[in-house]
Amino acid sequence: MAGQVEALTKLLKQHGVELSAVAANKIMLAVGVLEEKTRPSSADPTKIKKFKALTELGLEFGDNVQNNMSPETTPKYYVDQFPALIAKYLKPTARVIPNEE
Repeated sequence: MAGQVEALTKLLKQHGVELSAVAANKIMLAVGVLEEKTRPSSADPTKIKKFKALTELGLEFGDNVQNNMSPETTPKYYVDQFPALIAKYLKPTARVIPNEE
């Protein structure tokens, strides 16, 4: 599925979802839309960098876009699928709000 993609923060604001990107990511990690991946740091191979990527389930709602500045990907979300993502996972009635630390 291909389509226009946007950053999570922008789409949350456009759709009036009162969650920060951090809170939305925590929810999506918990339900399996996102996963946390790791890679060795290019500056110091003894250190590990963490990043988020869409899972197989999450690829219904977006794409992992290659980051030009590092070997990581960045999740971007399909504009036309974002309402479905909200309805299924991000509406208050669809989840338990995780503790924002």
